[in-house]
Amino acid sequence: MTQSLPQNTRLAELRAQLDTLDDQIHDLLMQRARVVESVASDGGKKGTKIRPGREAIILRRLLARHSGALPRQAIIRFWRELFGAALIIEGGQTMAVCDGEGGETRLALAREHFGPLTPVRRHANPAQTMSDLTREGGAQLAVLPPLAEDDEAHGGWWPLLTGTGSQRLYVIARIPFWTKRAEGLPVGDAYVVAAVPPDASGNDRGLIALQFPADTSRTRMMALVKEAGFEPGALWVRRLPGDTRLHALVEVAGLVEDADPRLATIAGLDAPPVVIGGFAVPLGETA
Repeated sequence: MTQSLPQNTRLAELRAQLDTLDDQIHDLLMQRARVVESVASDGGKKGTKIRPGREAIILRRLLARHSGALPRQAIIRFWRELFGAALIIEGGQTMAVCDGEGGETRLALAREHFGPLTPVRRHANPAQTMSDLTREGGAQLAVLPPLAEDDEAHGGWWPLLTGTGSQRLYVIARIPFWTKRAEGLPVGDAYVVAAVPPDASGNDRGLIALQFPADTSRTRMMALVKEAGFEPGALWVRRLPGDTRLHALVEVAGLVEDADPRLATIAGLDAPPVVIGGFAVPLGETA
């Protein structure tokens, strides 16, 4: 019959196992950092280095294989810190955050998603926030309020992305990526804009800006988008000052590229459609 070890001896053994595991984890983290250095030195990324689609693929894959007592949200937290650390190794990034109503929540969401070591610049409104991306020495990311149909709480900023010039900006992510909010976490959402198109994650939503005649109903807008072969979801409509047309933003299933032939088949428009980006579907939401 095996005699049980004294409690103090057993505890010492378990702590020694944890120390060994911590060393192994640390070794792997240092090995991962060396691979990230190789990615940076080999020119794997140019310009804005964040790739939210790639990050979403990694997190979905890890959660699909996860088991045991370690909370799933801890996996998200660990790897979000790894993503932030990797970007520091690759040269770092600065984020511009829109203040105003909900500004503190947006800042908290940005800190949660991009890590507390990411430098922040705060701006009074969406236009100033996005202009930080296009000036010399500017930020690489802009964190903006939830989409809305007017300027209340700065939510009507999306028509600012309809330009197609050399300094084009795109929606590339929606945060938080983990929508199940634990106690103490910021509650709300925000959109991330950058000077690169979004990268596909395999489960995404695209955003298309459209201009319709003033008498076009919402039902008709949705029908025209669907007839062109898209699967429309949310719809936002604005009437801009001095413009008789209706400006609409439609969310569709899947990312959309400028060359998508379906865009040219959307009927009833007053101007060509403009793709303004998209985002990986957050965990906890359906496609």
